[in-house]
Amino acid sequence: MSPRGSSSGATSSTQPTNRASNTPYSRRSASQAKSSRQQFSACGACRMRRVRCDLKDLPIGFVGPHPACSNCKERGIKGVDEFADVKAVKLLRRGRRLQQVEAIYGKVTDHDGNSSSSSLAGGSKSPPTIPSLHMDFFASPFWRWFTIQRPILDCDEFPARFASHSKGSQRLSNEEGLIAMLLVAWAASYGLNERGLPEECEEALRTDNGKYAPPGTSRVPWKTQSGAYLREILEFVDLYGVLRRPSLDGVRVLLLLLPLMEEAQPLERLAIYEATLSQVQALCLLSASSSTSFDDASVRARLFWYAYTHEGIITGIRGGRFVLDKEDLDSFSRTLPPANFDMGRSSLPSPPSPSSVDLPTGVGPYHTSNADDCGGPHPSSHRSYIQLMHATSAPLKLSNVCRRIHAVLTGIKATRRAEDHGLIDAAGMREIWRDLDRCWQELATMNRAPFENDSIVHRIEISQYVSAWQIFIFECHNVIREALKHFIATATSQSLYAASSPPRPSSHSSCSSPYLSPQTLHVTAVQKCLSLLPRVVRIIRLHTPKERSDVPGIFRWDAGLVRDGCFFAGYLAAGFNGEYHDIPSEDDQDDLITVDDSVSICLTALSTMRWGFSKSEEREETIRMVWENRKLRHQGHPHHLPLHEATYPPTNLSMTNSPLHINLPPSSHGNLAMLASGDRPMLPPLNIYASQGRVDSRPSTGCSSDGWPSYTPPSTANSMATSAGTGLSRRSSPVFPSMAASEDIFFHGSDMDQFTYNVPLPGVREPSAATSTMPSYVPRQSNLEPHSLSPDAGPTYASLGSNTFSASSSTIMTHTDYNACQFSENGNGAYH
Repeated sequence: MSPRGSSSGATSSTQPTNRASNTPYSRRSASQAKSSRQQFSACGACRMRRVRCDLKDLPIGFVGPHPACSNCKERGIKGVDEFADVKAVKLLRRGRRLQQVEAIYGKVTDHDGNSSSSSLAGGSKSPPTIPSLHMDFFASPFWRWFTIQRPILDCDEFPARFASHSKGSQRLSNEEGLIAMLLVAWAASYGLNERGLPEECEEALRTDNGKYAPPGTSRVPWKTQSGAYLREILEFVDLYGVLRRPSLDGVRVLLLLLPLMEEAQPLERLAIYEATLSQVQALCLLSASSSTSFDDASVRARLFWYAYTHEGIITGIRGGRFVLDKEDLDSFSRTLPPANFDMGRSSLPSPPSPSSVDLPTGVGPYHTSNADDCGGPHPSSHRSYIQLMHATSAPLKLSNVCRRIHAVLTGIKATRRAEDHGLIDAAGMREIWRDLDRCWQELATMNRAPFENDSIVHRIEISQYVSAWQIFIFECHNVIREALKHFIATATSQSLYAASSPPRPSSHSSCSSPYLSPQTLHVTAVQKCLSLLPRVVRIIRLHTPKERSDVPGIFRWDAGLVRDGCFFAGYLAAGFNGEYHDIPSEDDQDDLITVDDSVSICLTALSTMRWGFSKSEEREETIRMVWENRKLRHQGHPHHLPLHEATYPPTNLSMTNSPLHINLPPSSHGNLAMLASGDRPMLPPLNIYASQGRVDSRPSTGCSSDGWPSYTPPSTANSMATSAGTGLSRRSSPVFPSMAASEDIFFHGSDMDQFTYNVPLPGVREPSAATSTMPSYVPRQSNLEPHSLSPDAGPTYASLGSNTFSASSSTIMTHTDYNACQFSENGNGAYH
């Protein structure tokens, strides 16, 4: 029975109205069956064999010009659809009607991306709206710096493939086409077109004198446009099965896609993230070829090293689960061909050079002889391979440091230990700070090293590369500080009491626990952040665009590498209690940076960033809010006392020889809270609770009636006040063995003194005259590792109750650093 005959009388009475409302569908649509029984045509082979054919289940339009059913595919028979011409006519007619309906009624827009699955299931796909990439894009400043920050694509190889496609000699595959679309999406997030040039409205961003003006609210439409492109690309990713079929270009697509999904649904992003790293592991490790070609090694190394580096940086700082681990890095290094270098057990190549990314004339400041001695049939590929090693060395080392931060602070296991027991791995923190300082020094050395065929452009790129990763190191220090502060804020009262009053080691214990409380480590973390702050501010000022508006800077084209470090610098500077002047360099003795200048420099850097996902507006507002609150606080209270000031007994430590000036309150026991003045209000340290009956940071082992050790070995006594001072004995220390008594557990000043210092011990019972006769610090030579500074010889920011403050010059502290572990005469002790 026809559908018209099956209608009821009630519906027939309203049939004219329905027909009028269904215009232009006055008759049956092409997709509607003539009867309830639908009949489909099988392919010619199945009709001859008289078997069931599933050709009807294939989505028309996505099976190609010669579709084949499953039976034909299984037996290798060429499928022929004898009714294909009839179906094509009907499909064309149906498509025209659909276009007419969309033109009249419009199309529903789904911002959640749910329409992609329905459109694919329906068997129709509209043409892409993303502009086609232009060859001029690869000559833009954005492309040059993008390949340095995110070396997913080779700066020469992919442009060569795209050039062949533009000339018509070679077609791009589906994945290669997605890469071109993603580059357009990346450019759109910076307000650039498919040529890598600013849009027409970009002229509004230039002032009357032609200088560059901050983008301001222009980032919002840029991010919106990039998000629209991203949703369309995700549809093609599902359509082409990129997540199901691993390939090298498919991995490149996913690695380029992930940074643009920062504001996507967390579960969706996590699924794509882990699938991407799994494909990297499968392609570069499990299915690694036995070929010794340097070209193949470069392709695999570029993808694996980038994925390993950014997983370590992102997951190590934010927390989460690792897909690639150190064993994968070691296994991958064994699959690489020998190139006259020794990866060693650490599997890290020699120090890097930014020139290795796109300058074939130089290989970097280190091991240039390796590139010069390249022989064999493919010297150019060998040279490119060594350049890639140099370019990825520093990021790989920092990635391993971030993985240790994950193991000590941000990982699930470390977080539970800190929140439940109030303990942090002291040895792990010491290694982290030491390695961060080593990475800083290696980068600084690279910036001063000579290069082959040196030029101004070459030197600018190297300086930008070094400065960007140094700002990231500063971010790592602040992540540590914030994590420790979080543990202090979330600690339970039982954990606080256990951390501040550790039990005395038992008689059968030969060593103490290798853990410290978050309070103790937090003070050291704040010291390091404040010591690096003047240097980072100078770096930011150096690369902030001024007169030369066309010079590509690390802030204008930043893709997430320096944004957090700039924010932390501005945040700490805005909350700094006092006016300080940085020590000028030898070349510029009259150049001083005040706190106002520091905040202004950081705000300028944040406002310069063009990336739509940089969140610069929110961060600028946060810094300005902290800065205004500081001004109001100083106007109302010239000598503002920080939080918990009433619980600290006053002392008067004065150091007036430091050239870095700070106006701080007269009390030094408020200094611990003031050290974190750039942060949110910090909980009081453990030693202020009077109910616990403790005085400041006194040792907990072998205490006499006055709270101090009854006996101190003569070889470790180090107090100017009395022989019963808090001398340290580090014999049999499980964490820091074989250290001299005059050496602090974390610091060493002979090679790292430019950005390390000590903090005085609050409440030390010493004569006041000792503080006025402190001699100047003279660097000493030592074979100790970095961060093994002694409390007697470490460079220091001034006493927190003083009026002067120094980051490079130093003074001798006459008391024992309370960050250190306290031991009794038998070498045993407890961390507090």
